Amino acid sequence: MQLVLQSDTEKSDARVKRQAEALQMFLAELLEPPMEIEDHTMPDVELSPREVRVLFLLGGQGEMIMTDLAARLHAPLSTVTRIIDRLETKQLVQRSRSTDDRRIVVVQQAPKGKMMHDRFLSMRVEIGARMLEPLSNGEREILLELLDKLTRHMRAGNE
Repeated sequence: MQLVLQSDTEKSDARVKRQAEALQMFLAELLEPPMEIEDHTMPDVELSPREVRVLFLLGGQGEMIMTDLAARLHAPLSTVTRIIDRLETKQLVQRSRSTDDRRIVVVQQAPKGKMMHDRFLSMRVEIGARMLEPLSNGEREILLELLDKLTRHMRAGNE
């Protein structure tokens, strides 16, 4: 009978893999809160995750140039143009030409888009508060510091 010993590196790799799988499972569960149809601001408007992200980016910036929006989404300009086309059809964004340079296309939220963004933002804060509820103030601070560290690390890896 031959005894096979697992190296420290193999044990560490297996532990990291198990932890990464657990992290993904927890994040998926946390990021999929139940939403009743009446909770949705406009139940007749369906949005893809990218469309929601565009609304949040525009809500934070006010207005954006299409090329800047594409860079922030890490997507080709043609893809972002299609997203903006769909959002414009749903009357959630408005597109215009820059007064300084007519080649530049500027996008901003339409009133209906701002209303939806504000409601989504409010819902996100409510959901965040519910998530933090079982933690003590100290645990909340530790969690937020760790999430900040993870976010900065992931952002640095994408630049």
